[in-house]
Amino acid sequence: MPSSPPSLARDALYAAAYAELHRVAKRERRRANGPATINTTALVHEAWFKLKGDAAGLPRIEFLAIAACAMRQVLVDHARRLNADKRRHVTVTLDHADESQGAAPMAMLELDAALRRLESIDAQLARVVDLHVFGGLEFAEIAASEGISERSVFRLWRSARVFLLEQLAA
Repeated sequence: MPSSPPSLARDALYAAAYAELHRVAKRERRRANGPATINTTALVHEAWFKLKGDAAGLPRIEFLAIAACAMRQVLVDHARRLNADKRRHVTVTLDHADESQGAAPMAMLELDAALRRLESIDAQLARVVDLHVFGGLEFAEIAASEGISERSVFRLWRSARVFLLEQLAA
C-alpha cells in the first residue's frame, strides 16, 4: 500500500532531520579523540531516540539546539559507562581551532560538569557553547537564533570558553 501524502511529508522531514543529526555526529566523532568514542551511527541513533522524532518539525536552528543537547547527553552517558569500566577515557576539544593549535583535549565528563556550572551562572553562555560545540552551528547562525549580533555571540563564546578552560584547569 503506497504511503499517504502526510506520511511522505513526515518521512521526508525525518530523513532531513536524520541527515542533519548525522552531519553533527560525524563532526563530533572527528573532534573526539581515541578509539573509545561511540561510532557515528550509534550516536545518531541514540540522540534520535532521546529526541523521539518530536523535534523534527522545528526550524533548523531550534532542532539543532535540541539535538545538540541530546548528543551531549549521549556522549556524557557513553563516557560515564566507559569511565565506570575504567578502560578508556572519552575526550573532546572545545573547537576546531583548539585541535589545529594542538591544545590538550578535555575529558567529556569534566566538560559536562563545567558546562553545568556555567549554565547555573549564565544559561545564555551555556547555550552558545551547546550550539557551537555540540550543534555545529556557526556564530552567524547562533546570532540569528538568539536574536543578537554575531559580534555579541563571539563575545559570549569567548567568555564561556575562558570560564570552561579555567574550570577544566582547576
